[in-house]
Amino acid sequence: MKKITEEQVAFFDKNGYVILKGVIAPDELTNLQSETQRLIDEILAGGPAASSCNRGPEGVPYYLTYLHSHPNDASERLLAHPTIVDLAARMVGTDCVPTYEALVFKLPGNGSSVPWHRDAEFDRSTGHKIFNVDIYLDHSTKQNGVVWVVPESVHWSKAKIQEYLAIPSFEKPGMVAAEVEPGDILLHDIMVLHGSDINRQQSLRRVIYYEFRSARQILESGKWDRDWITARLKLLQSALHERKVNPYSSDTELATYDLPAELPTGYNPGAQVEKKVKH
Repeated sequence: MKKITEEQVAFFDKNGYVILKGVIAPDELTNLQSETQRLIDEILAGGPAASSCNRGPEGVPYYLTYLHSHPNDASERLLAHPTIVDLAARMVGTDCVPTYEALVFKLPGNGSSVPWHRDAEFDRSTGHKIFNVDIYLDHSTKQNGVVWVVPESVHWSKAKIQEYLAIPSFEKPGMVAAEVEPGDILLHDIMVLHGSDINRQQSLRRVIYYEFRSARQILESGKWDRDWITARLKLLQSALHERKVNPYSSDTELATYDLPAELPTGYNPGAQVEKKVKH
């Protein structure tokens, strides 16, 4: 299992992002590519997933919400990937909660742009971390709509953010292209400035997003209540069970996660859980 290093954590804390290379094994990557292609085909055909897919500024679909609720054989098992569970528990805390899951894709030739933005705001003085784990299924390059980030913008004031965003072009001073390969992970803080241009190449670019927060941060902020946390933790426990009973051939070890005693869920291994825990 690849583990995030202390040097990578320090880079993330300073800059608001870090890239982890070669995390997803080829057999799992192949399955993820197959299952996400099927969902994209369903969206483009106007099938059930289409109603849950947001469109970007150009009017093209690009963001499938509540990924686990759309039948597939990959997203829950990916949530239980040992590297992902390990970095969430180490960086967020043992009360880590998976809060969002989505499939984001840029279609060939006209994949949606994403304007410069922060995902959300939160009080960094509390010492909490909130971040997205972005699992890439394809090459992401400057030609096919790579994500650009502004290092250290995670620490900027709202006033400085607004001043920076007022620059009248997509190109911004100091922006860095987070180019990655299939199987890599881009970890980005929800307060780092980032955005992407349209996909101008005839290649598909896909990424699965999981956001993590600690239960303590959620309760302190009043974002969601304890019942919502319980439902989300049941989803995580279900994912861990699914990966245990349906492992990949490359799985040499499984994620270990002990639910904190103060967060009982009453989950029974193999039990059906709500796949669309609404926000």
